[in-house]
Amino acid sequence: MKQVVNRIFIGSLILTAGLLYGCDNIFGAKDNDTTDEIFEEGSIDPSLETVEGYAPVLPFWGGPDDPEGRFYSPTDVHVGFDRFVYVTDSVGVHLLDRADLNPRVTIELDGANAVTQDRLLNVYVSARIDTVIESVNPNITWNLPAVFKFKNINGAGPLIRVDTLIFPFDDASLSTSAAQNARLNRSSNVNYEQVEITGVSALADNSIYITRRGPFTETNQVAAPDNTVLEFRRVSVNGEFTGKMQNVRQIRTLNPITPSLRSAIGLSSVATFVAPPQRDTFTEDRSFLIAQADQTRDISFRVLWINAVETPDGLVFQQNSQLLAQDTTQADGFLYEPDKFQQPTDIAYGGDDDSYIFVVDAAQHKLYQFQSNGQEGVPPPPGAENQTKQVLVSFGEFGSGPKQFKSPSGVAYFNQVVYVADKGNNRIARYKLTTDFE
Repeated sequence: MKQVVNRIFIGSLILTAGLLYGCDNIFGAKDNDTTDEIFEEGSIDPSLETVEGYAPVLPFWGGPDDPEGRFYSPTDVHVGFDRFVYVTDSVGVHLLDRADLNPRVTIELDGANAVTQDRLLNVYVSARIDTVIESVNPNITWNLPAVFKFKNINGAGPLIRVDTLIFPFDDASLSTSAAQNARLNRSSNVNYEQVEITGVSALADNSIYITRRGPFTETNQVAAPDNTVLEFRRVSVNGEFTGKMQNVRQIRTLNPITPSLRSAIGLSSVATFVAPPQRDTFTEDRSFLIAQADQTRDISFRVLWINAVETPDGLVFQQNSQLLAQDTTQADGFLYEPDKFQQPTDIAYGGDDDSYIFVVDAAQHKLYQFQSNGQEGVPPPPGAENQTKQVLVSFGEFGSGPKQFKSPSGVAYFNQVVYVADKGNNRIARYKLTTDFE
């Protein structure tokens, strides 16, 4: 099948000398740790330093008071293994140094809504692409979901678009032209133009998980349902990896219709347990977290932890029922608290020793923070008298204030700083735990 890709514009390629030369510059290394933290992360509002929990790190990037208008409805934020910040919005994907307010690189992409980076520093962006499929109709331009793979956005070399995954063509369960073309009928209620790629996250071996949602929910067909998680791995030729990716698994144990501890209804995000900072070894665990944002269904548990378990029959994906055991003497909130979330839009896992889990909820305009055991909050400060429970630090409400949001859509974590893509306020907000909890 011949496909003619019409539309992708690589724009505003602003590469400074600091991006082009030397590993120290690429990874943002500085000589003085204190200066490094202030320079890269900003400073905590002194009027809020005594606030228990997360305090704003100022200045925020963008926002209603920013005359530069740096972001337009930001949809996701991610801090990569290269320590740069990647943001998607209605323009495309942007690269920022953690010290900068202005994007250093912008790649214009239609409908960019999620971004991640693998350990090889390749950047993946889920977006949309206009394409002509001559075998179907050479006079029709289709707008289809896609994932773009880029190399050297951070300036380590020439910018290269390594691969473009276009759906339905890169779904291995739709392996024939007939199966693919059947999803490209605009008179059908399962036309593939209604499908969205909503999340992307990397594993230790540089494979990626992709979350997808759409109208096709059949579970007894050769074709995988739209609402599922897809795994892509690097293509190997003669024992050598290429930059190309191929779909090796559709996780069909996730039910696209009936809510449960192993369902996939209106998926909005995926997060693996591999995250920056870079290190020599990472867990080989292929388990993941997903968020279900469908607003037409009553879903008690909208954020799920799916365990990948090796069995004699191969890898299977199971529910994590252990999170249902909730010790109220230890915490007042839990990841698996029924009806905890209303519209979770993104999840982030912290790659440091704290291993926190962060969730943003667009309907509640809130940022949630959990421990890896599912308890909400952070440990009480050393020496705190009569304090044994986790201290709740989740926060948020509707508004434009420093601890308010308007439909937050993305979250990231790095070096004890939480980044929130505050979509309705056109800004990237940043927060850090106050010294009371360090």
